[in-house]
Amino acid sequence: MSKSVTIADVAAKAGVSTKTVSNALNQTGRMSDETRRRVESAIEVLGYHVNRSAQMLRSGSTGMIGLAVPSFAQPFFGYFSDIMSKYAHSRGYGLTIGTYFDRHGGLEGFIGDTYRLNADGWIFLSDRPLSDEGAILQQEYPIVLLGDFPSFGKTDAVVMPNSDASEYATRWLLQHGCKHIGFIGAPTWISTMPTDATIDDFLTVIAAQEYNTSLRLRGYLRALKKSGTSFDQHLLASGQNIEIEDGEYAMASVLERGLVPDAVVCANDAVALGAMSTLRQRNIRIPQDVQVIGFDNTTYAEYAVPSLTSIDPFAWQYAQVAVDRLIERMAGDDSPTRTFSTGYRFVQRQSTQIHE
Repeated sequence: MSKSVTIADVAAKAGVSTKTVSNALNQTGRMSDETRRRVESAIEVLGYHVNRSAQMLRSGSTGMIGLAVPSFAQPFFGYFSDIMSKYAHSRGYGLTIGTYFDRHGGLEGFIGDTYRLNADGWIFLSDRPLSDEGAILQQEYPIVLLGDFPSFGKTDAVVMPNSDASEYATRWLLQHGCKHIGFIGAPTWISTMPTDATIDDFLTVIAAQEYNTSLRLRGYLRALKKSGTSFDQHLLASGQNIEIEDGEYAMASVLERGLVPDAVVCANDAVALGAMSTLRQRNIRIPQDVQVIGFDNTTYAEYAVPSLTSIDPFAWQYAQVAVDRLIERMAGDDSPTRTFSTGYRFVQRQSTQIHE
């Protein structure tokens, strides 16, 4: 059996001390660019790999970050997990991923697994408000909360600009001549609203909501209100899980009311793809008859037919801020918790081509 390469072998090859090699591996200490290049070259030539098991025994650290997501039924969750995995690796960490959609209690029911999966800290992407004022955020490891729900000051949180981005998308459609704009994938509570409810009535209910579909609906409603555009709640359709099937059903429900909007803003890309499927099945042209805008800018948006205009909420920034903040906490940062927000951009594709 061949002898495994050690850190001492790397040091000898590079002509440096073992401490310098350790600093290079852990990105600590100071050294010249030339010294770092020599160490990296020696590591590559010798095929040296860090013994993570031994490192964990010595330091109590696994070198792993945990990510908890609801499931992979949503295109965004897989897309986001891939981005986070790549960024965590660039910071010297592996990523372990767990799903909790099928657990009793959702995220709360997943907590026991976090202690068996050996990560130094966890990033929770929550799909619903946390009970007991976020009691599950008080664990023996650092946590960063993602989503649109309050962390009650217990952890750092990263959110998306849901309302502002949705308002921008709706305003963009209005500025390009659309007058009857629907919202597909609205929260299910809209079915409880009286038929004569106004925009202000809806905004009052949303003020007590934190879920992303409510926040995205708020942006849509704000744009209509600010522009003075008439509001027709029959152009709103909800989705239980905001997946592709929900988008198909919601779009069909609007059309079955005898309404054909000239554009729809969708809660996410999955819903938008479902809405587009229904429109195609009914020979309604996109974008000539109905323009469609999604949210999340997943890879599915670019390759849809026609390609889907979408809000890009900077998922890469979402991942980077979360990972960076978690690493700081794992390193001992005990400063007050903060909430961070990503930016966004509007990515126009074929589903909203405007013919001036």
